[in-house]
Amino acid sequence: MNLAPPPGRVPPGTRRIALSRGAVFAGPGAGVPILCIPGGYHGAWCFAPWLSILSAAGIPAAALELRGKGTLEDGADPAAGVEEYAADAAEAAAALGGRVVLLGHSLGALVAMRAAALIRDVAGLLLIAPSPPGNLPGAAAVPLVAEGAMVPPPREEVAVARWFGGARPAGVADYLAALSPESPRVLNDRYALRIAIDPARFAAIPSLVVEAGRDDAERHPAGQDEAIARFLGGGHALLPEAPHCLMAGPWAEAGAAPLLAWYRAHAAAWGTA
Repeated sequence: MNLAPPPGRVPPGTRRIALSRGAVFAGPGAGVPILCIPGGYHGAWCFAPWLSILSAAGIPAAALELRGKGTLEDGADPAAGVEEYAADAAEAAAALGGRVVLLGHSLGALVAMRAAALIRDVAGLLLIAPSPPGNLPGAAAVPLVAEGAMVPPPREEVAVARWFGGARPAGVADYLAALSPESPRVLNDRYALRIAIDPARFAAIPSLVVEAGRDDAERHPAGQDEAIARFLGGGHALLPEAPHCLMAGPWAEAGAAPLLAWYRAHAAAWGTA
């Protein structure tokens, strides 16, 4: 698999369900679906490799198109923060039938943690190279961005270093061209550690934090991802050779492996094959 997004930035083999301010691209399958929430600047398209892998394994999955992202750039809202994105995720969960596994990548992981407080029946939580909750002891803050206008994606050299560990696999130019401007408020919600999470909410929710070993050290200092797993009382898996965007390109299959194992380990408890 290369990094190029799917044609039209629409994950293949999915149906589009419109939400009030976003959309969800749902794949086939029966059972508890995995709702994938993208991180900063990314749209639902970035999960196309994982949706394909999960579908082939018989696991239903969907990708959330947040307001202003991917196919919805005309709805960009510089005042949208984590709370607004979490509301989009909660609406998407309802559209999928209510009971979901929330999967969040990067900033999307913080959205997933917040959305878990809004969704009545969260079957599980998968946090991929996650942004930390603001009340995680020792969480790393990041310099703020100016608010008031959408923030363009990072320059190519910054994006390649931050998201791909310096690698440039096939399709990297197309991948970067598919990125969307991001809300400064949602970025600063993470950067200023504004979003606190009550770990008690997750006491009965199985969770897994997947750490990318070649992640950006400024945003993911050593030990932070494992500390998030302890904070939530869940599991932790380290993929030493994976970069931050481990759902993409040549890292997609290895990145999906712990998700498949985790889902299968919990499916019986959900009454799912």
